[in-house]
Amino acid sequence: MQEIGRRVREFRQRKGWTLEELSARCGLSVSFLSQVERGLSSLSISSLQAICQALGIPITHFFAPPSGNSLVLKAGSPRTRIRIEDSQVTYSLLSGPMPERLLEAFIAEFPVGYKHPLVTHPGEEFGYLLEGEVVLRVEEEEFRLQPGDSFHILSTQPHTIYNVGDKPAKLLWVMTHKLLEGGIKTDG
Repeated sequence: MQEIGRRVREFRQRKGWTLEELSARCGLSVSFLSQVERGLSSLSISSLQAICQALGIPITHFFAPPSGNSLVLKAGSPRTRIRIEDSQVTYSLLSGPMPERLLEAFIAEFPVGYKHPLVTHPGEEFGYLLEGEVVLRVEEEEFRLQPGDSFHILSTQPHTIYNVGDKPAKLLWVMTHKLLEGGIKTDG
């Protein structure tokens, strides 16, 4: 989050705005914005969207690797890690900044006890469980998954994942819906 905060400050200063001016334009408090810029506070996707809208920049700008080849992300290089809203799930992005891409690839880390309502959105999803034990629910059917198990679903079907194990779960996830573009609807 320090890198995102630094870049928010950079864009704000390029516009010649004070924290008060950015606050008035995005609806977030001056103290919160100051903490974000200094890397002292984490930022939800909705807050970042409000800042980006005020600054007139796309939110995906903050999740592209700072430099290098977008075709290959080398092992050991820093990965962009995000959390959406107040979710407990952490996503490590595996895709480079290819604007025309159809797939979004990431590692999702689910804490012990994680349970989310059913969601729907356009596209397809493929998952491969790396660690832990989860239950995949698609509509009313549940599937218990162990490491090495995989799934491929239509995302228009109500679906979710629960961590039912006694340790965090990690899932390699590939979807045709881009994670940072919204459009995911909670069904309950």
